Amino acid sequence: MIFTKALKYEDIKKGLDKDNDIITIIGCETCVRVAGSGGEEKMKELALKLRSDGYNVKDGFMVPTACTPKISFAKLSKDVNTIVSLACSAGSSNLERSYPEYKIIETTEDIGLMITNTDKNIIKVTMPYEGHEDEAGKEYDFYTGNKRDNDNELLFSEVRK
Repeated sequence: MIFTKALKYEDIKKGLDKDNDIITIIGCETCVRVAGSGGEEKMKELALKLRSDGYNVKDGFMVPTACTPKISFAKLSKDVNTIVSLACSAGSSNLERSYPEYKIIETTEDIGLMITNTDKNIIKVTMPYEGHEDEAGKEYDFYTGNKRDNDNELLFSEVRK
């Protein structure tokens, strides 16, 4: 799984045009939801913020995995011209391939590969991507992405017993 962090709201808005973009938000139910940078609640929160700032958010929906090649089952409204992607870069790339006629706006940054301890609801960054090497071994809570200050080795060594 890919660990992501949400981009700042102001950075997301930079790619949008208030006057011309008719937006749908597509959210992924997998990695970004677990990492706390996506999921249904984040999608609703983003839609409300954008609407309150005057953007035309038509609708939004969740897909099981945005990186799955056959995502084109999503039926977009005829007047939509912009997709805000609550997915990792693989999911956003897949949206670009599946919907080449739409502008795609990314909302997350890939940090690296992660493993999860589902018994303790902990994420651990195991293989950080270039530029995020300082994330190696850091742990976060499921669904919020809040950093944990606990002893990394103890939490994950308990899983192996």
